[in-house]
Amino acid sequence: MTPTRTTAPAGRRSSAAASGARTSAKSGKDDGSDRSPKTTKRASADNALAERDADAAEQTMLLVGARIRAMRLRQRLTLRDVAERTGVSVSMLSMLERGVSTASVGTLVAVASALGVHMYDLFAHKDGADPSPVTRLDEQTVVSLGEGTTRRVAHNDAAAGLELAINEYDLGGASGPTATHHDGREFGLLISGELTIELDGQRHVLQPGDVIAYSSDRPHRIANTGSERAVAVWVNLDES
Repeated sequence: MTPTRTTAPAGRRSSAAASGARTSAKSGKDDGSDRSPKTTKRASADNALAERDADAAEQTMLLVGARIRAMRLRQRLTLRDVAERTGVSVSMLSMLERGVSTASVGTLVAVASALGVHMYDLFAHKDGADPSPVTRLDEQTVVSLGEGTTRRVAHNDAAAGLELAINEYDLGGASGPTATHHDGREFGLLISGELTIELDGQRHVLQPGDVIAYSSDRPHRIANTGSERAVAVWVNLDES
């Protein structure tokens, strides 16, 4: 005798299926079953690229830290000497030299100035046999570090003591966690967005087209306080 199989009424089956669908949707969990091989492959490639970039950034900071330490020792400066010249703590400087801390752009600018160079000089560059008056975009040094700031050094003239950069600040981005100071003068022209420059504890809000100029030995910090990414042209000039 053939066993009798009990079948639920169609209405009940539909109700159960709908309940299961609602439960699945409510859980919001993605088991990956709807991902195509192409999507998975692209995600893997993106992860590999991110890991490679992270490794490259780590290696860069190790080299920069070693270069800073070598410059400091050649000038017979202690970490406390550099701290007094910049406003950057001794512990942060120590971690920077050991390559275990991702410093902000503002910190690197201040430390470089304390050592008598520009931030550009802390990074490796290709030697040009025949210097051209034109610096191509792909030849410019781009530094993207902590605090949501990217600095592209468009031109560096060691003889004139001038560094021309394009600074970009993410929402909430800043030159550093605290104000720093160093030798020289700075000139900034805001291209887009909004920037607040904290200068000697006083706040100056810039709108597109506004320019600010000040002596770099005054404690200063630059922050994006607007509602969009901010872009500015910045010039650092040695007074010597």
